[in-house]
Amino acid sequence: MEDAKEEPRTEESTLVSEQESLEMAEVATESNNEEEVPAKAEVEVPEVPEVEGVKTPDAQEPVVEETVTEEVEKEQGEITEPQEEETKDDQVQVDQEEPAQANHEQEVEQDKDKDKVVKEEEQLEEKNEEEKQQGGAREEEEEEEEEDVFGSLSVFASEMFGTLGSPAEPLQPDERSPRPLALNGMDTVNTMRLLQDLMTYDEEEPDVTYGLGPIDSHGRLAVVSHLLAALVTTLDPQHLRRLATRVMSDSCLWVSRLFRYFESTAYIHEDVREGIVRVCRMLLHTRYPKYTTDGYGALYARPPVIYTSSTVRPGLPQHISTMLGLGSGCVRVVPCNTVVGSPLAMDTAALDRMMAEDLAAQKIPFLVIANAGGGAVGGVDNVGRIQELCNNHEAWLHVEGHALAALTLPNAPNLPAKVGDSMTLPLSLWLGIPSLPYVTLYKAYETSAVHAAGLTALSLHVRLSCLPLWTMLQTLGQSGVILRFQHAFELSQHLQQHLTTLPRIRLLSPSPPDGSTFVTIQDLVNKPISTAQLLETVSGSIVFQYVEENSSGGKNSDYYDNLNSWLGQVVRRDVGTIPLELVQLETAGLVLRWSPMEGPDTHHITVTDVDDLIHSLHHQLDILNATVAQRKTFTELVSSANNLQLVEIPGWAGLGGVRYVADLWLDQNPLSESTKEDINALNVHLVSQLKTTDSAFSLGEGSDMLKCVRFGMVTADTDLSELLSLVITTGREIETSSRFLDQMTDIVRKGIEAATEDLKRENEERLWQEGILRLVPIVGSVYNWFSPPPPPGIKGRTLDLTAGVLESTENIYRYHMQIRHGTAPTRTETKLPPAPSVQTPVTPSASSPSHSRSSSTTSALAPGSTHSRQASDQPPVTPDTKNVAVPTLIANGITAAVQS
Repeated sequence: MEDAKEEPRTEESTLVSEQESLEMAEVATESNNEEEVPAKAEVEVPEVPEVEGVKTPDAQEPVVEETVTEEVEKEQGEITEPQEEETKDDQVQVDQEEPAQANHEQEVEQDKDKDKVVKEEEQLEEKNEEEKQQGGAREEEEEEEEEDVFGSLSVFASEMFGTLGSPAEPLQPDERSPRPLALNGMDTVNTMRLLQDLMTYDEEEPDVTYGLGPIDSHGRLAVVSHLLAALVTTLDPQHLRRLATRVMSDSCLWVSRLFRYFESTAYIHEDVREGIVRVCRMLLHTRYPKYTTDGYGALYARPPVIYTSSTVRPGLPQHISTMLGLGSGCVRVVPCNTVVGSPLAMDTAALDRMMAEDLAAQKIPFLVIANAGGGAVGGVDNVGRIQELCNNHEAWLHVEGHALAALTLPNAPNLPAKVGDSMTLPLSLWLGIPSLPYVTLYKAYETSAVHAAGLTALSLHVRLSCLPLWTMLQTLGQSGVILRFQHAFELSQHLQQHLTTLPRIRLLSPSPPDGSTFVTIQDLVNKPISTAQLLETVSGSIVFQYVEENSSGGKNSDYYDNLNSWLGQVVRRDVGTIPLELVQLETAGLVLRWSPMEGPDTHHITVTDVDDLIHSLHHQLDILNATVAQRKTFTELVSSANNLQLVEIPGWAGLGGVRYVADLWLDQNPLSESTKEDINALNVHLVSQLKTTDSAFSLGEGSDMLKCVRFGMVTADTDLSELLSLVITTGREIETSSRFLDQMTDIVRKGIEAATEDLKRENEERLWQEGILRLVPIVGSVYNWFSPPPPPGIKGRTLDLTAGVLESTENIYRYHMQIRHGTAPTRTETKLPPAPSVQTPVTPSASSPSHSRSSSTTSALAPGSTHSRQASDQPPVTPDTKNVAVPTLIANGITAAVQS
């Protein structure tokens, strides 16, 4: 047994030594090459958990099991060895196991340290891999977000536009009124709802609903371009500057070549006047070298002078002088031609004379502003001659007007257009595309002056302002822009040709000179033509008006202004596609104006629409001519009628007004306030009665604030005498009816007064007859017992309106019936009751007026009336309206019982 026990120990010791040498080798290898630790650890680590419970290597497991078996056998009596030997053997075994167990624990600790290092390295690697994966995912998310910016913006914009476009009721006044900024703000939906209400409704006109105008595909692109112009500001600043430079240079190059304005620079701006203001600043730095250092002191010795045409857009020269700090004294207005040339063109001789005067006064001719189809009328100055004068006096020539769009028409793209030194182009107005910026083309001088004037400044903080123009020019192309300009000029020329043939139509816009060869717009495109003839041929605005026959010019009268106002409103109603506008000119009065270069829908208007406008003008001119011709007859007929007065109605374009006046008021001068009220009530009732016959009659008010009957437009076959006779007849019927009502009112009033007096007198007589003692308390009852009072007598009074008699009422109380005067007894009636004891005749006063204030009220309450007035303090007695409608009828008896 001892031999059997020693053999395992030898094997165990051998295994332990081998294991220790192996561990020492592994540690040495790990220290020499730390990168190989994970691979070697994978070989040694699985062996450790197998001896984890016993804390001994695998070679010792049999020894442990055998020792346990022997101990059991000893307890059962199967082992006979002495106890001392077993104890010795156990002690030896324990002594041998203690070093091995210590070595094993050391190995386990080393394995744990190696496992810990391996796990830390694995965790570090996993962490690095996770960070890489997270970084990649983050980059992918950022890329997805960058790619999804337009998609999210599209969804958001569609939601906002859906909120603005959905119909909604107006907000309450307290919800839309201005208020302080909220502390926590307002959500987007409510903000858009408020904006929708402000866009749709107006507090001053609550019944009017406003809406956005229609826009085509190019208009939608322009609106979206403004969104993109703000969106690109989120780009990298350096990249944004490069993008802005590219867009700006492209736009300037395209516009300058499109208008054949070579060797020029463009300045894109949003205020129509900003371009010329900055050009003038450039000129100040150029003409006055010390302006940069001395400022306005450099201008004191020789101040600049600005010359402008009287037809230029109002307020432009004054704005320039104000922005430059020059004062209004530096602006001089050049008159138009009065003898030779167009009356709408600048007088070049006067301009030359003014420049010479200013040079002699030690002033510098600084700027000349010429017109080329601009302004209300569209006059065209002699740009060629003005350019020569500016070159002689070293002045700058700036040109504005719709005719500048014709520079794009000639099919000669390489031929330069010599028109001034600078020009302002409202492309948004000419193309009919909303929200495009203005462009000012100018000849650049010194680079330092250009930079000092701010002509190269481009603000990118808010948006890239030139981007909408760039997208529009890119989309339309050169041919698209030219076709729109050509179409507008052709429509204008077509209407101008027909207006010159209409009688009593004065064309105020410039037309080709008399005797000159007619040149079509197509000729301007195909044939070579000078710039001066090009500007004189086209017309951007058509201005005309209706005038008197054989008119010699000058300003129209107020009545003809009313006629032109009526003409413009009716024609605009008949032909809604052409936006005619009414313009008040100081020299001509009210005129009709249409500018194809200013309409947003001009490219949708066809020649057929212009023909419809011409046809409507022909028809309405026949009505105007007939109304003007019959107006003289109308005045003569009204003057010959006694009860009619001719009334001038402000702003009325028809024949005029007529006021019916009763005979009683014809001699009153001046009229009292009560009489004016009665006249107004009578004419209001008269108009209401006339409308039942003819709806053409209407109620008007003259300059004296009195009501009248209005007569509108008439045709040549209208019978004015018949219309006026109808007015007179109806007025007399109303007057007669009112007089009858006045008589009835007077009878009732007098009957009530008489009944009151009779009853008062009878009460006094009864008091004296019966005695005062009957009225004393207690005494009166005793006296009545001794001497009973007489039976009651007359109960009251009744008024018979038919006979005009005030009667006592004893028959009514006795027979319970009312007897009319003048009625014959029927067959069943044998006799009539006795006559009343009291009969007092009541007749109207001979001096009572035929149309009192109460009668105005009564007539106003008649059927068909639209006006009522209660003038008297006490309510008048109004008879049955059925009995007063016709004056020949007699009113039935109406009883007015007055009890005592």
